[in-house]
Amino acid sequence: MAGSGKGKMSQTQHQGVLLDTSIWIRYLRRGGDEDIKAEVKRVLLAERVFTCWVVKAELLAGARNEEAFERLRADLEALQQIPITPEVWLGAARLGYTLRRRRLTVPLPDLLIAQAAMVGKLQLWHADEHFERIKQVVPLETKPFIEGR
Repeated sequence: MAGSGKGKMSQTQHQGVLLDTSIWIRYLRRGGDEDIKAEVKRVLLAERVFTCWVVKAELLAGARNEEAFERLRADLEALQQIPITPEVWLGAARLGYTLRRRRLTVPLPDLLIAQAAMVGKLQLWHADEHFERIKQVVPLETKPFIEGR
């Protein structure tokens, strides 16, 4: 089952949750994974969901049309934001450097999202194996929604 993965710590030990783009897509998609939809709805209603501009930009770039873009933009703006500061950029660069030394390559957007989650002390929900690679090197708390986990 896709939603059965759990991070090392329970969510109550985090101030909130950062949803990766991979989770938002599954949440927003018609006919998507009902377990993910229920979990996301639960944390949205509890006002525990955070976002950052990397996730917002990835989601908005995939909007179907102008109306969908504006509706999604307004919904995302209502969430608490983790700013992508120079320190987050530097941390993401350091993380990428460290991973490459271990022969692990992770796309820059994922490095930024992971760093934002760590800076915000948030649990990162994802359906992207890159974050499990990152977790091998740094104390990133995740809740994976990956098939087979």
